[in-house]
Amino acid sequence: MNLVEIENLNLFYQSVKSETQALMDVNLSIQPFEFVSIVGPSGCGKTTILSLIAGLISPTTGVVKVKDETPNPKKDICGYMFQRDNLLPWRNIEKNIYFGLEIKHKKSNENKEYARELAIKYGLGEFLKKHPHELSGGMRQRVSLIRTLALKPELLLLDEPFSALDYQTRLTLCDDILHIIKSEKKTAILVTHDIQEAISMSDRIIVLSARPGTVKAVHKLNFDKALTPFERRNTTKAKKLFDVIWQEIQNEKAKI
Repeated sequence: MNLVEIENLNLFYQSVKSETQALMDVNLSIQPFEFVSIVGPSGCGKTTILSLIAGLISPTTGVVKVKDETPNPKKDICGYMFQRDNLLPWRNIEKNIYFGLEIKHKKSNENKEYARELAIKYGLGEFLKKHPHELSGGMRQRVSLIRTLALKPELLLLDEPFSALDYQTRLTLCDDILHIIKSEKKTAILVTHDIQEAISMSDRIIVLSARPGTVKAVHKLNFDKALTPFERRNTTKAKKLFDVIWQEIQNEKAKI
């Protein structure tokens, strides 16, 4: 069974004076443990798809199912990771990773210990008593991911989580984040403007058209699983795929 199913989805945004179609006839599915990236021109509805999967908004027509149910933001099936880490500056790192548990009223000793174990497992143990301003941008995003994983979601929704970081940090963090996601056996959907980033991390890449966004192309990636994201970037296969996807997006931009 697919973890996510979207069928014949259309979404319209309405105001008093106008109606805008954001998504048109979107059909896609995500299998358990897949890492799927969504790319496309600005304004094509990439982040909107994440919001639909998370249950933050509903489609105008069509179906969105997560684990064969209508998405419900009150459940913890989905974990959302944003562009900014949104750490609370007055809290130390340990208390920041407990924050999601507090909001969801799940701050049991067992869940706190699970969050601590994740932090220690992925290199944050010595920073638990530090405050966010004492950590690098990459480390802060790793804290953000641990805070999300503490709620034990099955599906991670990643909304350009590396875009606020410098290029060198992004390269390192892609390796780190993918390693954590695969080690914890999570399914992930990444929205990004960075084609190389998508190629370096994904099992599949979905290319959306210009607004109203629809699925223009799907690329299944067959890299050696032993390669890190950084190593993938330097392969001939990655460079050829970049050219293909770049041209697909440029063709869509020309229609705007």
